[in-house]
Amino acid sequence: MLITTTNELRLYSPANAIDAIETLTGFIDSSEHDFLEEKLGKDLFVLLQKYYRGIGEAGIMTLIESIQRNETLLPYSQLLMLAQRCVCFDALGRAIDMQAISVNGSGVNVATSDDYGKADKDAISAYKQTCYKESHSAVNRLLIVLEEWMREVASVTEEGKDTDEYREKKEITDAWQKSRYFFLVGSLLIPSAQVLQEYVNIYDNREKYITLLPDLRYIQEDILAPVVGEDLLDFLTDNAIKGTEDKKLARLIHRLRKAMVKHLIARTNFLKLSAPDLATVHNEAVLMVNNCVDYIRMYQSDFITLAKDAMEASPIYDASANKVREPYEPTFKNNEDGNVMFVIPALS
Repeated sequence: MLITTTNELRLYSPANAIDAIETLTGFIDSSEHDFLEEKLGKDLFVLLQKYYRGIGEAGIMTLIESIQRNETLLPYSQLLMLAQRCVCFDALGRAIDMQAISVNGSGVNVATSDDYGKADKDAISAYKQTCYKESHSAVNRLLIVLEEWMREVASVTEEGKDTDEYREKKEITDAWQKSRYFFLVGSLLIPSAQVLQEYVNIYDNREKYITLLPDLRYIQEDILAPVVGEDLLDFLTDNAIKGTEDKKLARLIHRLRKAMVKHLIARTNFLKLSAPDLATVHNEAVLMVNNCVDYIRMYQSDFITLAKDAMEASPIYDASANKVREPYEPTFKNNEDGNVMFVIPALS
């Protein structure tokens, strides 16, 4: 487990008066495997567990003191702190209902204490909601930090690689790439929560982006691909991820992303719109796709230069638009030897 002492628990939830961590052990284990592990991915989760076991009890106390003094932490220590916060609040939220109940030889009873007043149903519900909110906020922060480390690792020069900080970040991010929560989805025009945030406000919520992935895939693969062509869409997706300096290509990617988001809003209704508004959004989405088709046709010659095979495989491709007209050659030429009549061009 990633939390084994009450001191760690109180670091994130100071008002917690639990004296023995054993009362929460089962909930902590469930939170780690059911809530945290999928965000980190199996490989990174195992690495973090190995790191936690390696620092020992003395290392845990040193880490707590470092956090309280606001000292700079190495990546594995930062990751552990962020992961523990996720687990702490999720476990407390899971445990609250059962902690309020006492099961003994007399049956099932409400647990009470001489030192504290009994919490009513509203207080328990509010506490659960707070734990839920804090746990998901902690996950979002964890994912944002991992994204930042990915970019930092990619931009480090050769001179900067000979440090413990770089080595830890590299090991962490290499393992995280195997998680389904890895921030960059290489097969989508909208490959990350950061890109989606540019087109619609999801409050920088990484979990929200993950839940929307099936709909984004459907829109790209079943709505856009048949219209634009799979090969051309793959080419555009590669350039959307790597970045492009070609202005026409960048404009097309931008327009397709806008169309995808319109379809997303109409399909998922994750923004609360009335039925007529949803119909309007759907119509706008269809219109945007059609505008993208017109844009590709307008600059077909430019896109053929960039991706000839993909463009020619697209259903939008117009072969006749690229034919070069041959100079007019009359079938009969005047003043040739053997001519017995004079033919004007209108008769040839």
